[in-house]
Amino acid sequence: MIRAVIFDVDGTLYNETDVKMLAELSIAEYLCNRSGINVDSIYSTFRRVKRQVIQTHRGLPEANDRNKWYRELLRELNISGITDEELSGRYWQVIYDNMKPFEDFVYILPELVERYQLYILTDELLDIHKRKLKCLGLDSIFRKTFSAEQAGVTKPDKKLFRYAISEIGEPESSILMVGDNPVADIRGGKRAGIRTAWLKRGKYHYYPQSEEEKADIEFTSYVQLVGKIEGL
Repeated sequence: MIRAVIFDVDGTLYNETDVKMLAELSIAEYLCNRSGINVDSIYSTFRRVKRQVIQTHRGLPEANDRNKWYRELLRELNISGITDEELSGRYWQVIYDNMKPFEDFVYILPELVERYQLYILTDELLDIHKRKLKCLGLDSIFRKTFSAEQAGVTKPDKKLFRYAISEIGEPESSILMVGDNPVADIRGGKRAGIRTAWLKRGKYHYYPQSEEEKADIEFTSYVQLVGKIEGL
C-alpha cells in the first residue's frame, strides 16, 4: 500500500519546456539588443555552452546553476558590461512569471493530499526550487523537499533517492516516485527500491525506454493517477 508519494517538479508539475524556451530566447534577445550580436548566433552558442557545463558537472547540482551557464556564454561571446548574475536573474524572472501548474494536477490535488504524504525530489538548487513552488501556488502542499543540493548528487543517483527515503521514514514498498523523465525519475526510483509512476507527457513522451526505465505505473493525465496507485 502506497503511503508516501514523491513528485519531480520540472515537466511533472508544470510545462517546463515552454517556459524554459521562453526564458532562454528572452535572454538571447536581450543580449542581442545590448551587444549587437545576431540573436541566432547568441542562442546557438548558449545551447552549446549549456551542454558543456552540464557535461562537465554531470551528476552534480552545479550542472543546473544558471550563473555558470551565462558566465560561460558571456566569456564565449566576449561581452562585457553585463554579469552572469544579471542574466540569471532575468532568466528566472521569466520562468517565475510564466509557470503554471498542470490543471489536471490541481484538480486531483485535494484527493492526493487526503490519501498520501506528499514530497518533492528535485535536481534544482533549493532556493530556486522554493521560489518555483511559491509561484506555482504549491508551497504549502508538500511535507518536505529533497534537493540534489542537499545530497550532493543529482538524479538518477541512488544516493539522492536513499536520502529522501531515509527522511520519509516509510518502507520502500510504500513509497512512489512520480516523474516525467524515464532516466532521472524512473530509473533512479527503481534503483533505490521504490515504486515508480511515469507521467507520459511532454518532451520524454516518445523516449525509447530500457527495461530499467519501465515504471510500475504509466499515466497521461493526473485524473488517472489515484486509481492506478490503488491498483498496485
